[in-house]
Amino acid sequence: AWKLWNEGKWSEVVDEALGDLYSQSEVMKCVHIGLLCVQNRAIDRPTMGEVDTMLGSETDRPAPKEPPFTSPGSSDKSGSQSIHSNNNFTITTIEGR
Repeated sequence: AWKLWNEGKWSEVVDEALGDLYSQSEVMKCVHIGLLCVQNRAIDRPTMGEVDTMLGSETDRPAPKEPPFTSPGSSDKSGSQSIHSNNNFTITTIEGR
């Protein structure tokens, strides 16, 4: 979502099954707020009250910063996927056959 947001292609996160049955401005708002909610530093994330206010209005929202886990994954032979970030965390997702 971060990469698409930066490229101005935020609408590509919408499920194709919806066709044109959604509000582009509402999707853009939700993607924007979602990116704010995954900021690395807690101080940069909105409170639930702020999220509620942002969802219910067209208030100005701060620009999101790059979330901490945006590095592309790399698969190994076991079928698991590791995502590495520059903050010394590793997330591994095990995928069944």
